[in-house]
Amino acid sequence: MKLAELIMAEARDRGLRHFFGLPGGGSPLEMVEFGRQLGIRFVSVAHESSAAIMAAYYGLMEDTAGLALAIKGVGAGNLAGGAANAHFERAPVVCCCESAPTGITHQDLVSLCPHEGLFGGVVKYYANLSPEEAAESLQQAFHLATDGRPGPVLLDFPSNLGQAECAPRGAGSPSPTACQPDPQQIATARQLLQAATRPVILAGSDVIRAGAIGELRALAEEIGAAVLVSIDARGVFPESDPHWAGPFIGQFTPNLSESEIIAKADVALIVGVDSLASDQPWNIELPTCELVARPEYESLAIGPKVRVDGDLRVALKGLLSGSSREGFSEEEIRASRKTILQHFKRPPQARLAVQDILEIMRARMPSDGILFSETGAFIIMLHQLWPLDRPGTHFCTAGGRTMGLTIPAIAGAKLAKPEVPMMGIGADGSTLMRLGELEVFARMNIAVPLVIVNDRALGTMKSRQKSRGMPDFALDLEPVDFAAIANACGLRGVTVETPEQLDEELKVAMAADRTTLIDARVDPQPYQDSFASTIGILED
Repeated sequence: MKLAELIMAEARDRGLRHFFGLPGGGSPLEMVEFGRQLGIRFVSVAHESSAAIMAAYYGLMEDTAGLALAIKGVGAGNLAGGAANAHFERAPVVCCCESAPTGITHQDLVSLCPHEGLFGGVVKYYANLSPEEAAESLQQAFHLATDGRPGPVLLDFPSNLGQAECAPRGAGSPSPTACQPDPQQIATARQLLQAATRPVILAGSDVIRAGAIGELRALAEEIGAAVLVSIDARGVFPESDPHWAGPFIGQFTPNLSESEIIAKADVALIVGVDSLASDQPWNIELPTCELVARPEYESLAIGPKVRVDGDLRVALKGLLSGSSREGFSEEEIRASRKTILQHFKRPPQARLAVQDILEIMRARMPSDGILFSETGAFIIMLHQLWPLDRPGTHFCTAGGRTMGLTIPAIAGAKLAKPEVPMMGIGADGSTLMRLGELEVFARMNIAVPLVIVNDRALGTMKSRQKSRGMPDFALDLEPVDFAAIANACGLRGVTVETPEQLDEELKVAMAADRTTLIDARVDPQPYQDSFASTIGILED
């Protein structure tokens, strides 16, 4: 089997029907051709960073790693930007880069540079493919991209080896056995919880990966915990449950859900939280127990009183004592939520507000639908005003706080699961980063509503300027007609300026056979002024 064919056969056997990137004239074109022969469609994109994100979210939907392709040098550098997104968002992607032909060691030739150095800070694995070891390297790459906390891996593919004959594929390596928690550590943690009267639980995305959702809920109910959830794990604990206290943003400033609840707690249990989801380490004067899925993962807490490493299901079951305690009352948690939500009220003077957009989108979203979002002045409002009861229904930017995520992420996801209803919400500054990818939606017949919150500025940063007493400077954008751009790309583009217009256009968009980009012209000043209060900064 040829090396290029081997790569595509591995991708096919992993369940991939698409892969993404920009090709060159050597080994990448051979991958495209072998992909065609094996029934894997190549999706060319406007920028390689989008390819990595599309592939990563395609992989997430298919419970495997996606495949992204780039040429050597600058193409690889562009792909590295998307790999960084995949790293921070814990999304699985195999990045395959054409590299220098074998025997070439001169690094100053056109388009040559050491790719391992470009990607080194974000990839979980690197290999330079050779005919003798390619099969093993491919299996290891796909495995490590999805193992534990997912992420990007990098394979260099020498440009002269596409037609090289390869050693046959083996059976693959078995999955490692989960680390089992130390019973003594569990006993110590259980004693800490039993002595508490007001416990708070902070739950993270490793709980989802461990299949420990039921055990988490059982423990919260037994000990009467107030439950916070990191934003990458929303839905891991039902937000209709009276024990849910709000999203954990990781800023620890006053007037946030986490600060309100933690101030009233006498012990904290951190369960499967990825420290990438927090702006700062947990450095709070509160006895803290942390359950960590793997010994190599960093603690979120600085010096937890007890740390339990290993299988989260086993650890959570071990903390159950069989006797219920009162803990936080439901009324107290409701009162705390009410205090926080007063900062999220709709500005009465606005003609179209983000609160309107979120309410209308949520009402129009089918029960089996999935929401995709990125960063923006609207994002904390989304986490507070759009409750979720199960994971996998909202993919957002958590560890990266990433601009430009929505468009490539939803494109990759929809190609993987065309039958699943999806919506995307983004902002004007982020959309400007990905305009070239709108053509991909038309070419690939992707049909989703894309709601773009348009305040004609980098609104989050304008709000931060104001909060810090700086003059309004350099962050306004030239007004852009996003609807016209969408129409020019073969999509359906519309502009809305009232809630009624948005509701009608979203209804049409959900039934359309092509993507509709809805340019939602919010009132800029109320929108920008709302951001500070959502992150706990209140005006005097």
